[in-house]
Amino acid sequence: SLPVELIEASDILLVNEHEMAQLLDIDEPENDDWDSFDWWHALDELRGFGFEQAIVTLGGDGSVVLDGTADDPEHRIQRIAPVRVKAVDTTGCGDSFMGTVLAGLASGLALSESAELASYVSAYAATGYGAQASYGNAAQIREAFASAE
Repeated sequence: SLPVELIEASDILLVNEHEMAQLLDIDEPENDDWDSFDWWHALDELRGFGFEQAIVTLGGDGSVVLDGTADDPEHRIQRIAPVRVKAVDTTGCGDSFMGTVLAGLASGLALSESAELASYVSAYAATGYGAQASYGNAAQIREAFASAE
């Protein structure tokens, strides 16, 4: 379990699907079918730990934003679609995802908007080798995904 001090000092939890299942002591869905997973139950369980907001990354399947603070119940659970690329190396993708979420929040974006932007940045990182060497700047990422808009 997580130390109480860590939970109290955290605003948003960012974990992958395996870490979430382990933290909440719940079974992962059969066949990795996260579309049929009970995300409302996960949000309730995370609230019990003291987290109102979380992002659960699903690797190549995108991510899910759990936001118990959203006024509209429809926005409390949002699936963020994956950005498809020809991945050559996933080293550093998680760090680029987290860094982009934080930059997005610091820039005034909503949690779900930050996660969506992070999907593009981390996908771009997967197209190059290494960690920092594979990170693109804003212009490179915009150009790489211009046709996706």
